[in-house]
Order: sequence, then C-alpha cells, then structure tokens
Amino acid sequence: MRKLLLATTAAATLGLATSPPAKAVLQLSLDINGATFNCVDNNVACDTNPLVGVLQTGVMTFNGVQFLGSSQTQLTGGVNELTTTSFQITNNNAGTVTYQLAVGGTNFVGPVTNISQTGSGTFTNAVGSTTDLAYYANAGNIQGANTPTDFPLPVLLSDSGTITAVTIADSINYNAVTPFSAAGLYSMTMGASGSLTAGGQLTGRSQSEIAIQAVPEPASLAILSVGVIGMLALRRRLG
Repeated sequence: MRKLLLATTAAATLGLATSPPAKAVLQLSLDINGATFNCVDNNVACDTNPLVGVLQTGVMTFNGVQFLGSSQTQLTGGVNELTTTSFQITNNNAGTVTYQLAVGGTNFVGPVTNISQTGSGTFTNAVGSTTDLAYYANAGNIQGANTPTDFPLPVLLSDSGTITAVTIADSINYNAVTPFSAAGLYSMTMGASGSLTAGGQLTGRSQSEIAIQAVPEPASLAILSVGVIGMLALRRRLG
C-alpha cells in the first residue's frame, strides 16, 4: 500500500520478514492475503534507504498481490510526523484478497496537545474494495507495529470507518484533528485494513499523523525564569 528489492514468490517475501528489535523506532508490518512481512528502519535485508527515519521497500509479491514499493518517514522535534505511502497494490488473483498493515514510530517529542490525521488514495477497477484507516498515539512511548495488528492502547485518535469503492475509479480522503496530551516522548502508530477485489488496484495510499510541539506562552516563561533566578539566589545565600 503510502535501490529496489524484488521477491516474486510468497516464500521469498516471507524470507525477508524479520523479528522487530525491542528498541525499534520506525517499522512496518503487513499481512497481504495471508503472507506476513515486517521491516525495521535500517535493516538492510528489507530497507532500501540508508537514512535514519526513512524506511523504503521495493517491489514485492505476496500470494498473487503485487506491491510496488512503499515509503515510511519519521520526523521528531518541533514538528513530529509519521507518514506512510504505498505506491501501488494490484490484486492479480481471481478472487478478493484482504490486507492489514501497521506503521509505528517512537520518540516523538512533547509537549503536544493534539494530533492531526490524514489519509488518501485511489481505487482503480476495484468496485467493492474497502479500506479502513486507523490512527493511534501512546504517551508511554510504546512501540507499535510489531505485528500487522499491533496498535498500542489506550488512545485510538480516530478511525475513518469502512470506505468502499463504488465506481471504477474512486478516491479515499480522510482528515481529522484529535486532542492528545503528552509531556515527554510518545509514540504514534497507524493502520490500514480492508479488501481488494480481483484485478483491482489501490494506488497512492498515504497516511500521516502530525503534531506541532507546544511552545510555552511568554507569561509561563517569565514565571519559570523568576523561579529559576529565585532558586539561584537562595543557593548563593545558603552557600
């Protein structure tokens, strides 16, 4: 679903699956028509981009479903962003297949008070195909996407509900802003699940979670400064 690595059989694809390390930061897990796959940022067996915070996969085939690559990125700091894009997924089977994916990142930087969520994509020749986009965040900085159904609770920020393709070319468009509070480091995880009819394509599936680090108001900074100065003065007197 939003350097090439080619695997033309399910067996080859499954051979690339890796067990996610305990301290993973950015990772992708998916289940396409029963074939599972996991990739962690900078794992050279599956990540074709050497940059930290950028996880890219190449062309792969999962049980008759062609996956023309994906890109996952993570930004932390003043702007905290988790993004996933799948370039094109084509169901070459004679029947409908199902898919489930999760993308997770940790060490996003608080404080934050809300998170924006977006999702988009295009179904082609896929009438009856479906997708459901879900967005999570965890103030405990718990890693998500260890499996295709691993979404750290308790915070489900939003869920698009089931979106169904009703025309020969149908678009996906979802946007939301949800209150979320984290004072320190936190994690974000996104998921997509659904079905793809025989011969159908899902192109440009993209999801993002974005949060802007909150900046203390001038009055709060002034109060903090006075407090620090007072503490320093007191230490000097006591010293």
